[in-house]
Amino acid sequence: MMMKAISPEAFAKEMGWAPKRVRRLAKKLGACRILGNRMALMPEDVQTILEATKPCPSNSLSVTEIDTTGGLDYEDRLAQRTARSRRALRPRSKTDSTNVISMDRKKS
Repeated sequence: MMMKAISPEAFAKEMGWAPKRVRRLAKKLGACRILGNRMALMPEDVQTILEATKPCPSNSLSVTEIDTTGGLDYEDRLAQRTARSRRALRPRSKTDSTNVISMDRKKS
């Protein structure tokens, strides 16, 4: 009874993920078999990893039904885009630095 194991690198390549990410996730979930410095993923480990990852968002809403403007009409958005930035540099007031103190000793 030989079960087919897959390496994290092969699984990552198949899924289009980074091998390092697969290794970290497998260790975190305890969904891997490690012998020495080698890791193998059994079919049940692969299933656990796939269940732990987020599925794609539902396609129940079409792109045209989603309001991305936050309920603003064109004029409001235009005013928002052309408004002055709050990060604009403003001249800073400087303290008067004209008070000079002499360091010479007074001669008596």
